[in-house]
Amino acid sequence: MLEPETARRMVAIREARRAARCLDRGTPPSRLGGTPADTSAAAQAVQDALQRRLSPAETLAQVARLSRMVDQLSIEGLKMRHPTATDDGIRDLRAELRLGRDLAARVSAARRNVSQR
Repeated sequence: MLEPETARRMVAIREARRAARCLDRGTPPSRLGGTPADTSAAAQAVQDALQRRLSPAETLAQVARLSRMVDQLSIEGLKMRHPTATDDGIRDLRAELRLGRDLAARVSAARRNVSQR
């Protein structure tokens, strides 16, 4: 198991490299350490402390909730951009976003073949 100080140094190195890549691409980093630009250091410290208190099951539940929320936002965004699309059309557009055009087309064709049987 890593010593806490070693882990902190590894994270600091990773974040410094990430910031350097952002600068190389011409996009400024939000803030070193992964803190969003609109979050104070004190608020981030509170959030970090709360995260550390979570059990693995609670962390997994939180990740699952966030994943469902992102999925729902994606669906709502597609519905706004394509107001006349059917549910099947939204499903196909979502597949295209996630899988890319070529793979989504292959999946859609395979789905049609299975449903025709």
